[in-house]
Amino acid sequence: MKLDDQVAGPAYLQVASGIRKAIAGGELKPGEKLPAGPKLATTFGVALMTVRRAIETLQSEGLLRSAPGVGVFVATAENNGSELASLRADVDSLRHRVEHLEQLVTDSSQQWQAE
Repeated sequence: MKLDDQVAGPAYLQVASGIRKAIAGGELKPGEKLPAGPKLATTFGVALMTVRRAIETLQSEGLLRSAPGVGVFVATAENNGSELASLRADVDSLRHRVEHLEQLVTDSSQQWQAE
């Protein structure tokens, strides 16, 4: 895992993006426990509070789950099913809307060039 310096904004968003990419890339697997906060802070080169805020952000997105006294884990389909299904439906809807808009732009551009 590494800090995602491609993300503009506060460091906690860069940390969250780095963790998100580790999950998406399979470096962190569903159900896997994340390293302790201080270790993550060292890994990312940020303060512990920055890591905590990144984890809170990812928990609110449903990507991470915490077990008090045990640790923070990558969410699994069992404990994240409804949120994940909702997000997938939203992404599919947005994909269709973007495709439609791209087609409108292409059609308008072709009409303009023909005139």
